[in-house]
Amino acid sequence: MPVQDYIGQGFSFDNGEKTGEFAKKHREEIIKVVDQFFKKEYGLEVTTHNLVGAKNAVLVFVESKQEPYFHTSVVVGVNLENNKISDDVFTYEGSVEGAIMSGIYAMAYEKEFKKLDEFCEMIAKKYPVVGMRKEAVEKTMDSGYSTPYYYVNTAKMNFPKVYDAFIKNHQITKDRLLQLINEKAIEDYDVGIALTFYMKKTRSKPDEKLANEVIQKFKQTKEVFPPGSYAIFIKSNEINKSTGIERSNKGTTLGFDDIIVRPE
Repeated sequence: MPVQDYIGQGFSFDNGEKTGEFAKKHREEIIKVVDQFFKKEYGLEVTTHNLVGAKNAVLVFVESKQEPYFHTSVVVGVNLENNKISDDVFTYEGSVEGAIMSGIYAMAYEKEFKKLDEFCEMIAKKYPVVGMRKEAVEKTMDSGYSTPYYYVNTAKMNFPKVYDAFIKNHQITKDRLLQLINEKAIEDYDVGIALTFYMKKTRSKPDEKLANEVIQKFKQTKEVFPPGSYAIFIKSNEINKSTGIERSNKGTTLGFDDIIVRPE
């Protein structure tokens, strides 16, 4: 499907047909359990965007309602024989904490992320590329702080002092968060930021020359971007509906030619 038309329809997992139907019938009950989980564990409120059936479970894709902004997913167990959901919510180890930390990082580097947003919007105007639709981001992304053009990946263990400070005090200032981040020597791969653009022309394949131009444009930009290890991709216009993954891509190679932006 062309990325311009994709809003998460058809997104699915293997062996999830029956639990997917169960999720439709028990949507409000599942959302209530997930809401309670985030309030109890993290003191945060979330919006549920998508319920996706999986084997003996439903994956619930959520977005935070307030800063720190992030997307993540949790697992709600399902017993189809008893027609009940589990009272417990399960998470992949560290995934929610990492998503929250990526949102905290974006809070701390608010000005720098604004510059990154402006760069991505400039690329979309200058070149024949587009970002993923907001609805698709909401329904398929669980990588943390995410926009139509990029996502930020990090972990609680990379910034434990910063994460704990926020969890203890949600009113902590952005300046204080930045100060705590800067108390630690940021390693090159503590934070990964993946910039993703899709070819605008319907059914078109990724243009390697265009990818190289965007990479060079990023390297030559004098704006101060958030510190991190950057990957930049130009992806095919077509993506797989069930996985949300592009047919092919061109750009940097993860772990080989990542672009490192270090703190000023």
